[in-house]
Amino acid sequence: MKAKLLLFIALCLPGASAAQNVDKQKIDSFATAVAHAEGFGVRHAIPTRYHNPGDIKTFPKSTKLPGQKAVGKGGHIVFRNDTAGWAALKDQIAKMLDGRSKHFNPNMTITQVAKHYAANWRPWAKTVAKELGVGSNTTLAAYFAPEPEPEPPVVPMTVASIDLPLASPALPVLAQN
Repeated sequence: MKAKLLLFIALCLPGASAAQNVDKQKIDSFATAVAHAEGFGVRHAIPTRYHNPGDIKTFPKSTKLPGQKAVGKGGHIVFRNDTAGWAALKDQIAKMLDGRSKHFNPNMTITQVAKHYAANWRPWAKTVAKELGVGSNTTLAAYFAPEPEPEPPVVPMTVASIDLPLASPALPVLAQN
């Protein structure tokens, strides 16, 4: 039984990793759009100074996130470096998509996410949607949906490509009674 289970898992892994690559690319794009909307990279902005591209805040009884160094003004998390901040933001986005978030779910639109995520939600939603190339009423589920497989190309057949005789031999005429 264990051998069958291991074989099943081994056969499923290549497909699962391919799906994760597509999701990872979209998570990266979404995270970059959020970081721009939050002002990450702008000199002296809190997200830049705190290595926190998602401008993630903490609550008094929250557990420390990986790479969290301190808590700054307004409850913003200070990360050790940008890498830790990006990892936390991408993890937060993954939680939005897989149901682990208490505040977000995949059926929310970018505008609905913005209303919960950012105090100045209108420009946040506009920036994120524009960078992703979608409307602000696009749901997370729609944005993160896997791309459909392209249809195989149709190769038109021409008479020249078919090897048929040009004339058919005459059929014998049968006598009628």
